[in-house]
Amino acid sequence: MTKRSSYAASSLAVVLALSNAAAAEPSQPSASNALEDVDLLELLNVEVSTATKTSESLEDAPAIITVVTAEDIARWGHDSVGDVLQHVLGFYLVDDHIVPNAAVRGVTGGLGAESGVIKVMIDGASVAYRSTSGNWLGVELIPLSSIHQIEIIRGPASALYGADAFLGVINIITVPPSEIPALDARGQVGTTGANLGGRFDVAGGTTLGDFDFLLAAAGEQVDRSGLALPGESPAPALPSYVGNDRVANHLERRSLVLQGRLGYRVPQKGQLVLSAIGSGIERGGDFAHWAQLTGGTDAAGREVGTIVNLGQFRGTATGVLQLSPSFQLGLLTTYFQGGVLGDDRIEVASDLFWVKRHMGYRGGEGSLEGRWMPSEAFNLIVGVETVIDDETKPRAQRISKDTGEEVGDSGENESVTLTNLGVYVSSNYKLLDPWLKLTGGVRYDHHSIYGPQLTGRLGATSRWSDAIVTKLLYGSAFKAPSPYLLYAQPLRPGDVIGNTSLAPQRIDTFEAQLSYKPVAFWNASTGLAYSLVRDKAEFTPEGINLAAKNVASQKALSWETQLNASFEQRVRGYASFEYVFSRRTLGEEGYAARLIGTRAVIYPPWIGRAGVSVDVPVHPELPLQASAQLVYVAPRRAGEASIVENGAPFSLPSYVWLNASLAAPKLILIPGHESTVALRGKNLIGTQGPDPGSSGFEYPLRPREVMLELRHAF
Repeated sequence: MTKRSSYAASSLAVVLALSNAAAAEPSQPSASNALEDVDLLELLNVEVSTATKTSESLEDAPAIITVVTAEDIARWGHDSVGDVLQHVLGFYLVDDHIVPNAAVRGVTGGLGAESGVIKVMIDGASVAYRSTSGNWLGVELIPLSSIHQIEIIRGPASALYGADAFLGVINIITVPPSEIPALDARGQVGTTGANLGGRFDVAGGTTLGDFDFLLAAAGEQVDRSGLALPGESPAPALPSYVGNDRVANHLERRSLVLQGRLGYRVPQKGQLVLSAIGSGIERGGDFAHWAQLTGGTDAAGREVGTIVNLGQFRGTATGVLQLSPSFQLGLLTTYFQGGVLGDDRIEVASDLFWVKRHMGYRGGEGSLEGRWMPSEAFNLIVGVETVIDDETKPRAQRISKDTGEEVGDSGENESVTLTNLGVYVSSNYKLLDPWLKLTGGVRYDHHSIYGPQLTGRLGATSRWSDAIVTKLLYGSAFKAPSPYLLYAQPLRPGDVIGNTSLAPQRIDTFEAQLSYKPVAFWNASTGLAYSLVRDKAEFTPEGINLAAKNVASQKALSWETQLNASFEQRVRGYASFEYVFSRRTLGEEGYAARLIGTRAVIYPPWIGRAGVSVDVPVHPELPLQASAQLVYVAPRRAGEASIVENGAPFSLPSYVWLNASLAAPKLILIPGHESTVALRGKNLIGTQGPDPGSSGFEYPLRPREVMLELRHAF
């Protein structure tokens, strides 16, 4: 094991409150030369900790995992975690221009899910916006300059991570203490469509003896206005003043995130890490589901338009105590709160009033965990976890457009407290090292509404040779319906209606993967995954509204294949392909059920991805790095609401998405320091195809974007 991977292994597990404090010094390139070559063999043998909460190689981890490093983010020019997931095998993102909605292996979350089918964590702590159980994946999630690597697990992981780890886990690992830059700053300015905009990302800190601290911030202000409502939309809700115009005038995007981390670490004894992160979003809502194209001036000359304005804060304390050479004790506690901010304004296609929303949450979660590691061949993890979430139920206040006063009585805020207590045990045993490693775990949860829930996982990982590794896995998970699904109130006729009688969702997944790495410069993997989802909860058409219901079941079979290659460290590339066959049983009769049928909606039946990065030795003092990523999305069925409104099933056309970057990574603009100048492009060919919506209209794709980037580190 290299010096770098040894440190990464320990530091990743430590921030999850589970492993030894790191004592070794890493040899990974610092932020100032983040685009510098990294040995491919080292990258292929990167250490991970999310799969079992123990440090292990990517090949030996009993899960289907993709790892994206800080070097990858810089090389490909990603601008957010959502942008990363768009290029990851097994994921498909629908961008509604407010909060993107991620789906996994053919299973989607539906309207308002906001990527809630996966669990997103920063250093092992959940970052969910609890009212929707969703996850923000844009600039507002985390400053990219504070990321060390992202570990992405496809498949249920409730046995380790609880109810929200339904279809997968995204664990974002922040930079370890000895890699903290004094200052790493990145700025972008350019055009989004025809509009000017920009982003910034900055991180800095230091290590003083046993103490270290990190401060980071990121933000964006871009404008996607100018996008047209797709013509495939069967039933958009348009205000009267729109007329024949179908172009969005109000798609401004503002995001801000502030992050801080303070650590006290004593090698071989333990550590205490305090961290806090606060973020907010403000979105122009011309494609919000309540009403579309609302921005501008109405017939009375009043400035109108939907503004989605939300914020959240999390403070976390993580402690690790090494009680003996073979036993560790970890503690993680988090306080969270969030909700609607003051500028939030919802247009509902009314000439008389707009709606001010009232909802939010606050609470805490904590876990206490012990790990016994008597030998390298065996470990046992036992833990208890609790969550207390005090939710303010959604309330709509109608505000007169003429007087600014409340119209009618919207009532008082009501709240409900949701709790969950979980107890879990997990073990890994190298029965015949390296030919057979066994993994097993079980978790018991008791939810305040849904009572007892039992989930588990089993796995067998076999290294048949230095080149061949196989994995056979099983996992189950449950997901409690979000407060939004339970308590949503319609803001207009045709809007969503919550359902307090919903049952929890459950999934069972069987996975098999074969990995082949005959030489250091290329490797390949292929695998199958079969998932059975029961009582899937989402908003579906019922009368004129979208009511929260449990869809009876969904079955999805996916085939995932990827090839990675490198040539003399100057050329790197990958190609991946996924095919998904999925069927749903709605569990009801009637016109809508017959019209929708059993074929899956929204998720494409197949997606192809490819990328290539080339280091061009133009001149010793002017190295260039060119990269391009392409995604091909096959035709996919429209959402349920669009099919019902259209009166017949229909599909949306395929599209091709192209991103590209040209970077000069080692410029000496300031003596003694290296800078990076780059030109980054998203959707360079200007693809304008629609993406499926969930409430009677379709979304336009993100417009072409070209940004000039300057990055400098001290």
